[in-house]
Amino acid sequence: MASSSTGAAEPRPAGGVARAHRGLAILFQIAVVVQFFLAGLGAFGAGSYAAHRALGNALGLIGLVLVILAAVGRREALQASAVLFVLLIVQAILGMAGDDVGVLGGLHPVNALLILGVGGLTIAGAPLRFGHGRRSEARL
Repeated sequence: MASSSTGAAEPRPAGGVARAHRGLAILFQIAVVVQFFLAGLGAFGAGSYAAHRALGNALGLIGLVLVILAAVGRREALQASAVLFVLLIVQAILGMAGDDVGVLGGLHPVNALLILGVGGLTIAGAPLRFGHGRRSEARL
């Protein structure tokens, strides 16, 4: 057995659960784009919102599965997966309440953009960061 003298940790290949999480997150992201298409069909009278609602319900279940898979085998994606699931719950509430309160309905597509962004972080297994990520230093 040869060992590396550099002392640097070699990356481990992703396990089955991690690969399943990443693959499902990619499919989730594709389905979100389809959601935008289905919403556009409904908004412009080319179809009903039934398919949009059905796919939205399926995305909620997929979001829950993503949290479970991240907790089991892809811890680096757990934060993004959990935030994604919370955004999906908010999305369902906004969709239902939007029929009665227009402002909440208006927030439904805004939240969908957040879902799209956090979905990308979920695929990458990247944490959510706010700001530019490093402290500003005053220079003289």
